[in-house]
Amino acid sequence: MAMRTPKGNVTATARKKKATLSKGRFPIFDRKSAISALKLRGHAKSKEERRRIINRAARYVPDMARAARERDRRNGDI
Repeated sequence: MAMRTPKGNVTATARKKKATLSKGRFPIFDRKSAISALKLRGHAKSKEERRRIINRAARYVPDMARAARERDRRNGDI
């Protein structure tokens, strides 16, 4: 199963199978998608969703996830 199109976009199948949140939001399945999810975590609807995104991304980019957790704690986002 291809996770990305030749252009590099996430496929619909990957979005369904690897979504971190409901409705195919925040598919995380490799380093590139984990970095994107961490950058876009502010679009999450709740603190719990932000936490879930960071935890899932930690599998692929643990250092960035740790920094994101610390930043969110300092700002009161989680």
